[in-house]
Amino acid sequence: MKSEIKMKKIQPALKMIRWQNLAIIILLQYLLRYGILNAFLFHDHPGMISGLVDFSLMVTATVLLTVGGYLINDYFDTRIDSVNKPKGNPVGTAINGRAVILAHIIVNLLAALIGFYLAYHLHTLSFGLIFPFISMLLWLYSARYKRTLAWGNLVVAILSAMVVFIVWYFEFLHLKLTPMDFSQVLPELRETTWYFIAYGLFAFLVSFFREIIKDMEDIAGDKEFGCRTLPIVIGTGRSKYVVTFLVILTILFLGFWQWTFINRGWTLVFWYFLIVIQIPLLYLLILLFRAKKREEYHFLSNLCKLIMFAGILSMQLISSGI
Repeated sequence: MKSEIKMKKIQPALKMIRWQNLAIIILLQYLLRYGILNAFLFHDHPGMISGLVDFSLMVTATVLLTVGGYLINDYFDTRIDSVNKPKGNPVGTAINGRAVILAHIIVNLLAALIGFYLAYHLHTLSFGLIFPFISMLLWLYSARYKRTLAWGNLVVAILSAMVVFIVWYFEFLHLKLTPMDFSQVLPELRETTWYFIAYGLFAFLVSFFREIIKDMEDIAGDKEFGCRTLPIVIGTGRSKYVVTFLVILTILFLGFWQWTFINRGWTLVFWYFLIVIQIPLLYLLILLFRAKKREEYHFLSNLCKLIMFAGILSMQLISSGI
């Protein structure tokens, strides 16, 4: 009996923190370390990479911030979700609202403490300030920006890119602790930075158009509670053209990198991008203009997540140079 009660509490909690998304973040940051940094920056200088314990703490802080963002988002979305997804938000039913706020405070406090601990080791306060800043931004997103025209979509897209760039910034600060090491790997650092810019921009674009698609999915509840999302303000039809523009921009961006891969003789990477990422993006556009029901937009949102995941996995091929 007790085990059944525990499961009734654990399952809603796991749903709230979106454990699948957390797993993707962990995979992304470790692949950036071993698939990009280790392959292109520290391959000939293995002793210069940051310690695994400190890096893992950075990943933990990122995950804790993400959990805090999900918790506060569900807390503020309780009424809207009662229309959009009546059984999807457990706040106020399976989980007490005060418990959610308390958990939000705890995970953000832990993230900030880890951030300042790492900042102390990196000899710079700026790294530690990132975590309370993102925590505040996530609060503002949930409380205000999410309901305003395009700003909420933009904030989520920027934060998605930050998951990529914080890995680069962490390693950059670690290298600067030893000026001799920093100057020695500077040529490789410039090339590696371009990979981080590429993956960060990819995360930004996919997150941006996914958030607009999610707004199309949730238009009923958003409209009832006075939100001014893009589909509500300019209509679903015009919003589809905005998504189309962003998807085509992503396809062109990926095309540029495919051209680079071909010039380097990385044929397998080229075909991976074409078959596993580019074609699904085109398929997404076809389904987008056919979509009318909430379930169809939900499928498109999940397809965006799969495209993002496919992009993350490409790091292993790129690091192999095949």
